[in-house]
This record gives sequence, structure tokens and C-alpha cells, in this order.
Amino acid sequence: MTSALLLKVSIICISILIIMGTVSHKNYITSKEKRMQLLEKDRQLIILLNSYAVELQDKIDTLRGVAKAFRERLYEANGREEEYLSNPLKNLFLVRQMHEDWDPVEKFMQQTVGQDYNSVQIKSIEKLHQDIPSQDDLNEASQAIFQIIHAYDLEPKDVARGLVDGVQYSGNLSAKDCIAMGRYSLKTGNFKVASKWLNLAKVLLMDRPRKYHEVMAVTHTDVALLLARYLIGRNVSSALEMLTKDSMFGETGKAVAWHFYDNAPPPRTHLVSTEWKESFNHLCRSVSRRQSKGSKPMRLHCRYNTTTAPFLKLAPFRMEELSLSPYIVLYHNVLSDGEIEKLERMSELFLKRSTVINVKNNTRHVSPTRTADGVWLPLPHTKLDDRMLLSRISLRIGDLTGLDMTHGRAMQFLKYGFGGHFVPHHDYFNSKTPLLEAVGDRFATVLFYLNNVAHGGATAFPKLNIAVPTQKGSALFWHNIDGQSYDYEDLTFHGACPLISGTKMVLTRWIDELDQMFLLPAVIPPRSRNFSSILRNSVLQNYK
Repeated sequence: MTSALLLKVSIICISILIIMGTVSHKNYITSKEKRMQLLEKDRQLIILLNSYAVELQDKIDTLRGVAKAFRERLYEANGREEEYLSNPLKNLFLVRQMHEDWDPVEKFMQQTVGQDYNSVQIKSIEKLHQDIPSQDDLNEASQAIFQIIHAYDLEPKDVARGLVDGVQYSGNLSAKDCIAMGRYSLKTGNFKVASKWLNLAKVLLMDRPRKYHEVMAVTHTDVALLLARYLIGRNVSSALEMLTKDSMFGETGKAVAWHFYDNAPPPRTHLVSTEWKESFNHLCRSVSRRQSKGSKPMRLHCRYNTTTAPFLKLAPFRMEELSLSPYIVLYHNVLSDGEIEKLERMSELFLKRSTVINVKNNTRHVSPTRTADGVWLPLPHTKLDDRMLLSRISLRIGDLTGLDMTHGRAMQFLKYGFGGHFVPHHDYFNSKTPLLEAVGDRFATVLFYLNNVAHGGATAFPKLNIAVPTQKGSALFWHNIDGQSYDYEDLTFHGACPLISGTKMVLTRWIDELDQMFLLPAVIPPRSRNFSSILRNSVLQNYK
């Protein structure tokens, strides 16, 4: 079979795959499976690009140069896609390239060169182009790297060459990757970090021919404009000098500089309370690869729990007391590998982007403060044996905690992807809604770790100076409410450190407050809560 025939066959096969595919937005940031599809789509686009270059001999050098640059990254993924997609730099590059780079390539291919540009290749690329990462996806990928850098106190120049928190990852970031990070840093008001990314981009632009960057629609002028935007708020004269010396601007650089001055970026918005941000980030670093070298969480006491349920006298659980006030305990080997596999299997197909709740209007919405996919278990169609597993886990929680599990709250399965995090927060709501008045607030939390995380992802309590790395099969348990006074435990303020590599899976069960009022009656009057209306409604409901 000739190479030309093979080329046509490959184009036809790809076209059929395109026609059969669906055009619906994918969650590329939190789902490794969706990024795997994106990787395959990138392969298809590169095949189309190369075939088009064969037919257009007068563009062959430029287009093949672009294709070669794209292929360099994909060669690293061949046969080890899982490892490739566990690399935070490759994830940013993949999303950023698929969002930004194929538009200018497509336009370049459409330039009339004596042939009908409505070729099979261009039509195929246009169809593939209908379902690629959006600007929102690129923003989330940039945010993921941004969170990793700030949480673990990393330098952009190190991250750009693959050195992340003491671990050398394969590959590095391109000039366009650095520009994307510079843009995102400018949007968040981190001008100093933006400057570092953009200066890196200027250096990296020298690594490829000018023709390549023309096709990619990025020039030194673009970087100069972004840098001027950074400088304008700090040193107007430096911004003026840089723009007027640029051959693309000359004297018009003054007008551009003053335009930036009159339209300065808005103030930075903090995703994490500034008061506790550094404390939280410090804890994330304390259990990082670079500093901890496998350190364990600080513990007060390690023993076997045989007291919270009669069954535990026969089968006690090993526990570490991390804090007595508020009460925080880490139990080991609570879930078996088989149980974890079943939990993952019953959840995987139904994962959706997780949301946060607004208790004021009882609505849920996607938020940059929490980046994960999740599902509430059981689902209406969950099989009987899977429901039985969830019931056994619920009984085990009752044994571990010694708490009343009468009201069967659902459990939440969560899966974090690269950069996945949850900013510090309290699990209790401290609000009045019909649901909370019926069952009370979240008295306690049980957080199961379902896998060992390759890099990052610890649970940190910044007000207590406690950080807990993930340990497969273990369960972290804490009281959100004081069991003696029923006041809120403000010190349980906690968050999930950004995930650097791999995935992180957890299962969470919250335990209702009013179920505990006869098991653990208050012995100290509450200092900051009024229970009169809540208890009256609860008693009336129980007597109906």
C-alpha cells in the first residue's frame, strides 16, 4: 500500500470518528478520563496537520516545523498516558495548547495558496475544533498551576523547567504556556508573579524561529504589552521607556502606556482568607516532598479504640489522636481495597463537577474555591449489593465515632485532579434553613481517604497547625460542634492542599447534630447559640 493511500485511509478513519463523536462540553480539568480523550484528539489533529502539509509543498517547512514542535510533547505520552497526565506541567500545556494553538494554525492553513482550502483536512479540523477546551478550561488549568505555586512557595522559573516541589517532572513549559500563566497572574492581581512568567516567556520566544511564533500568533510585542501592564502600576517611566523603545510602538508607546495607567486592573480577590492563607500554605509545605521527606502528622497519642462500640472489643481500630480540643482522630485501615474498588466503580460514571452550597438561598454553584468531581451516594439506581456496602460503612462509622447515625445522610464521593483543592472552610453552616432546623447542623465529619496520593493533597487545619497526608483506607474524624456545650468548634477551620500529581479520592459522611442530643446531652450552657426554636421544631416533629 502506498504512503499516499495510507494517508487517505487515515484521514477517512479520522473523519468517521469525528462524525460519530458528540459535541458537548467536557470537564477537562478535574477529569483525567476527559483529558485522555483530549490527548487522543490532539493526536488526530496532528495527523491531519501533517497530511495537509504534504499537499501544500510551498508551506511544508513552516507547517512541519509546527507539527514537530507539537509532536515533541506527545512522544512523551506514547505508551504511558497515565504518567503523562499525572504531570501538572503536561496538564497545563495540553489544555493551553488545545485552547490557543490550533486556532492560528487553522487560519494559517486556510490562507489561499492556489488550492481549494476547503480540503478534507481543514474540514476535519473544523469539526474536531467544536469540542476543545474553552477559555474557562484554560483559566482553570492556569489556576491549578497558580494554586500549586503559591501553596508550595515555588518559583515560576523552576516550575517552567519541570521542577515542582522538589520533584523533577519530565518536560517543561513553552513561551505560550508562560504567557498564559502571566495573563492569569495579572487577572488575580499578582503582578510580581506575572512579571516573572512574562520575562520567562521573552527568553523562551528565542528558542524557536520567528515563523513559528507568527503561526502561533504570539510575538515579543504581545509580551511587552503584558509586561507594560504590570509595570504601569509601579513604575510608569519604566513602562514608557519599554514601549517607546519597542520598534512596533515608537512614540505611540506613550499613548498605550497612559491607556494602561487609566485602565488599571481591579484589586486582587483572595480565594483564601488572608488571615490564614500563609498558615494554610505553610502546613501544605510541611508535608510536601521537598520538606517532609515522608513525615507523618503530629500526634498526641496512638492506641487501639475498643470503647466506642461493643464490636470494637473484638475488632479494634488503630487510631491516632491529633487533637483533643477540638477532637480530631485518624483511624487506620478502616476500608479494605475491595471496598474502595467498589466505591470507585459505583461512582465513576456519575461524577460531575462538585459544587458549594449557599445556605442563604439554599442553592449550589460551581466555585473556584473547590475543584473536584463528585457524586452523592447512594444514587436512585444504585444496586442492592452496593447499597449494602454503604450501609456497612455507615454502621462502621457509628462504631468508630460512638455517635447516633439515625438519620441516614448520603455520602459524598469526591475525585480531585491536578491542582484540585478546597480552600479553608468550616463544615458547619451556622445558618437557619428548613433542613438544618429538622436535623441540626453538621455535628461531626468523617473523611475517608481512598488512595495514596503521589504528590500533594494533604488535609490542613491552619488554626491548629495540623496537616494530615492522605493514607489509603484511613478515616479522619473530627467534631465540628463541641459535645459539651454544642457551640461551634471554630478551630476546625480546614482545607485540602492543592494536588500536584495523580488523583485524590475521598468519601465524606457528615453526622447530624440533633441525633446526638440524648446521647450527648449538653453539660455546659451554649455561649453563642440559641436552640429554643430548633429544639421546639424537633420535638414537635418527633411527636407527630
